[in-house]
Amino acid sequence: MKYVPTLETERLLIRPITLDDVEEFYAMDSQPEVHLYLNRSPLKSSEEAKDYILSLLQQYDAYGTGRVAVIEKATNQFIGWTGFKFIDEPMNNRVNFLDFGYRYRKESWGKGYATEAALACIAFYYENMTHIPLHAITHVDNQGSRNVLEKAGFKITDTFKFTVWDMDCYWYDRVEDAK
Repeated sequence: MKYVPTLETERLLIRPITLDDVEEFYAMDSQPEVHLYLNRSPLKSSEEAKDYILSLLQQYDAYGTGRVAVIEKATNQFIGWTGFKFIDEPMNNRVNFLDFGYRYRKESWGKGYATEAALACIAFYYENMTHIPLHAITHVDNQGSRNVLEKAGFKITDTFKFTVWDMDCYWYDRVEDAK
């Protein structure tokens, strides 16, 4: 089954990422501020953005889901990505689950876009994908990301070391699922 949504909110279009998004994806993911609480490795070229998108397209094919583009309707601009990534390797002693995540251009921060898109994606999850466990992670110091996850109904259930990027993270479960 395919779970790569095309969704629409009041201000956003959420759709599959394509190779047509390379330049705008690069513009977003090359911003150092975007990587403050990540691996601190902003993209250095459009070619890296293309490779990243190709890996997303492989996820669509392999797992029927993956991160999706977030387009601001008023400007038709790619402002980031959101959605689900199927995790098939151990993370915090779990495997075979969906990681909910997002990344946005710094110019779009503080406008509620991440929360708006998150709520649309979570509604899609509950309509179509509840057979796959859903979790999220964030760096312990990333208060902005923590706010988005909590507004989308997640709660912290654990703290762990994300060894891939050598950082301390919070582990989140959806409030309904954590009971």
